[in-house]
Amino acid sequence: MRLMVCATLMVAGLVALVPPSTAKEWQPGDTVFEYREPSGEGTEREPGSTIIGAPRIHVAKSSDTLLDIGRLHHLGYLEIKRANPGVDPWLPGDGTRVAIPAQWILPRGPREGLVLNIAEMRLYYYLPDSGVMTFPLGVGVDGQETPAGKYRVGEKRTNPTWYVPKSIQAEMERPRKVVPPGPDNPLGKYWMRLSHTTYGIHGTNNPWAIGRRVTHGCIRLYPEDIEYLYPRVPKGTPVRVIYQHAKVGLMEGRAYVQVYRDGRASDTELMADLIRQIMELKLSVDLRELREMLLELPDGAMTPLPLKEPVVVDATAQAAHAAP
Repeated sequence: MRLMVCATLMVAGLVALVPPSTAKEWQPGDTVFEYREPSGEGTEREPGSTIIGAPRIHVAKSSDTLLDIGRLHHLGYLEIKRANPGVDPWLPGDGTRVAIPAQWILPRGPREGLVLNIAEMRLYYYLPDSGVMTFPLGVGVDGQETPAGKYRVGEKRTNPTWYVPKSIQAEMERPRKVVPPGPDNPLGKYWMRLSHTTYGIHGTNNPWAIGRRVTHGCIRLYPEDIEYLYPRVPKGTPVRVIYQHAKVGLMEGRAYVQVYRDGRASDTELMADLIRQIMELKLSVDLRELREMLLELPDGAMTPLPLKEPVVVDATAQAAHAAP
């Protein structure tokens, strides 16, 4: 039987955290977003729409933490923490207005099956007819990241047993060779293998690991999100693991950028990647202004690109976008 080697590094206790008071409100992140690919050439060019979701505000209760609020809105820990600088993660305070950064640029590349962008700790699940869903992830620590590449959903297993590799046993306070199904199992209730590798997409007994770098290379989802995905993603579904630190997207005739340095991508690397995407999309951008903007651009922030010319070049389409 193949080893499942990707449990969290927080294995000392292997104890599931008690769900917060908002547990009954949690629902699967079952929102399906629509997108439209750019198309056409010259004066018939259509800009498309490759940005999904919308930011919003959550008014905190006295019992809330940022982790509770993030999970309620299907955000990872770093996503919601970055969007709320200065807010105490454990005690935001009754009545605090918490920003919910629930808007994302779709990663470039084929839009089919599952796309896991490790740089932003997010999974994109593409559906027929230009539909897409997205879920936050827990991912591997430095030196134990999931290898980039193309995979397929392989073996699927409910209530998996975890056969603990020796390397992980050495990190455990009380080493165990086998962890049976149950609340102490860091694989959670569902497991989907990436092709024939030892890496997998699975649940967790520690929801606060989502949105952090905590695993040995596997991909973790909130329990309610993996429960939703598991029956809907058949064996053989294509999976693409990518590390895309900079993204350019289009919406309503405008272009936007999101970056995710995460301590791994320099501004020089981000600028080079952004220029490639700008050229692919045939956008006219003030590169000097973009370079200056990039120096101050926070990770994850949806920011307009400094365009020299509008994205939409067709006069009819321009008029439609300009209409109130």
